[in-house]
Amino acid sequence: MRLTLLAIFVSGSILHAQTSSDPWKKLDFLLGDWIGTGAKDNQLGPGQGAFSFNPELNQKIIVRHNNAHYDSGEQHDDLMVIYLDAPGDPPHAIYFDTEGHVIRYALSFPSAQRVVFESDGAAPGPRYRLTYWMEGPIMMGRFETASKPGEYNTYLAWSSKRR
Repeated sequence: MRLTLLAIFVSGSILHAQTSSDPWKKLDFLLGDWIGTGAKDNQLGPGQGAFSFNPELNQKIIVRHNNAHYDSGEQHDDLMVIYLDAPGDPPHAIYFDTEGHVIRYALSFPSAQRVVFESDGAAPGPRYRLTYWMEGPIMMGRFETASKPGEYNTYLAWSSKRR
């Protein structure tokens, strides 16, 4: 009986460790279709948009499609692919937009239902940081830039609701 209970406990512990260390699980809160509203004090002014995060290629990647329209008349479209270099590695992302930007991000998870995409500091030019987090049923987002390490300034902020 003791051996059976020990086997069940160990099996459950291993399964929990595998599930909790699964990098895709940490991104589950992002999945789906979202409608967003930009803050009034954004660099491009207030705006509206829509984006989605969906698993693709047999759940080997997550793809974000995004479009935004600002009251200033600006329009922005982009695509981001979140991927693993190898099983067990932390996720990375690559971003492309209609203005010709390409940004490579490393991801970190400072708390539950919060993800930070941070660009590589070794790349030339400014650094970028994109953060998503949940506040109840609302997903908040912030895109920041830094010309010096650690001196980020908010460029865009928004809130989103599931469609």
